[in-house]
Amino acid sequence: MSFKSLVWLAILLPSSTLGLEIYSQVSSAIIEIKPVKTQVKKGDVIVRLDDRQAKLELQYLKTLQSIKQQDFDDKKLELQQTKELYERLVSSHRDLEIAQLAFDATKRELDAHHLKIKIAQIELEKYTITSPISGIIKNLPNQRNVVNINTPKILMIIE
Repeated sequence: MSFKSLVWLAILLPSSTLGLEIYSQVSSAIIEIKPVKTQVKKGDVIVRLDDRQAKLELQYLKTLQSIKQQDFDDKKLELQQTKELYERLVSSHRDLEIAQLAFDATKRELDAHHLKIKIAQIELEKYTITSPISGIIKNLPNQRNVVNINTPKILMIIE
């Protein structure tokens, strides 16, 4: 099952109804939550969690990306210049190998950093929980509690 905001799901089978428990995958304060007896459709936003730290993490990674991109561009230029010098018999084969190794390492580092950004973007999505089904919200937690994945609490039950 796939939906925009990942949630842990568990099916309850009480004697009279079928309910779906909604949990969070991240620890954070609840900013907004749909009230009890609200009719929701599949895909509706039902919970918003405080995502400020996740947004800052993503911003930090994007700032680092520009630094890593600049380093990559520098190594690429260095490799091109070393190739030209090698072709003119001014530079040794070893110099060319060293420039190629440095370029390859910088490219791998940049590619890995791109993956870190994608992971941070996925993590940020977890702060907005959408309803996986259509139904009516039946139960909510004490809103003074924050969501903590170390001691998962039911955010709501949808029937």
